[in-house]
Amino acid sequence: MQWSEVKENYPSQWVLIEVIDATSQGNKRIVEELSVVNTFHEDSKEALRKYIELHRANKERELYVVHTSRDVLDIEEKNWISIRATQ
Repeated sequence: MQWSEVKENYPSQWVLIEVIDATSQGNKRIVEELSVVNTFHEDSKEALRKYIELHRANKERELYVVHTSRDVLDIEEKNWISIRATQ
């Protein structure tokens, strides 16, 4: 499914999406195909709770919570660097 289809099918709602196909360009994710995992109307807190539950169960899934009022999916990649200290 494309973002335009999601916007059309789920207007003015929070949606939990899973990226099926995407590429990285610079620091952006360009989503080619996605699926809607769940919809939450106007309940963003419940959407985030479901995201956390699914992410904890499988960290390899590329999941996002977004509102369908957005014209485009503007997903910025962030590289996390962790530093471990030894004692």
